[in-house]
Amino acid sequence: MNIRRWALVLAGLGAAMPAAAFEPGVAIGASRFTIGIEGYVPVICRANVDATSVAPEPGVAQLGTLREFCNSPGGYRVMADYSPSLASAKLLVDGREVSLDEAGTTVISQSDEAAIDNHALALDIPEGVSDGTISFRIEAL
Repeated sequence: MNIRRWALVLAGLGAAMPAAAFEPGVAIGASRFTIGIEGYVPVICRANVDATSVAPEPGVAQLGTLREFCNSPGGYRVMADYSPSLASAKLLVDGREVSLDEAGTTVISQSDEAAIDNHALALDIPEGVSDGTISFRIEAL
């Protein structure tokens, strides 16, 4: 057999085979298909403050910026936990006073959706307070 004859035989075989044989899984004439994509994102929440320590002197101590980040779709709240010695102090969040009482914890910020936010933070320390601790935590809702 010569080369020309083989080319004709191979061309004839290709014409006799259905197009689907060349592309497995693809239906000729299909007009619709569905692709499902699913992903999972972990909930991540962070709250931090610039200042790590301040002098316990009466008056307003600047704590810097409270930076909060939480991707919880249900929102979040930022809590301040403090020692009993600070129960008579006031926390200033963007100039808004938040009283600290004997409970030792209070909500200082809250969102009903995922968010990134910053707040100016200061602590108004009354006379007679010589020490104390305050920390901040964020809770996904």
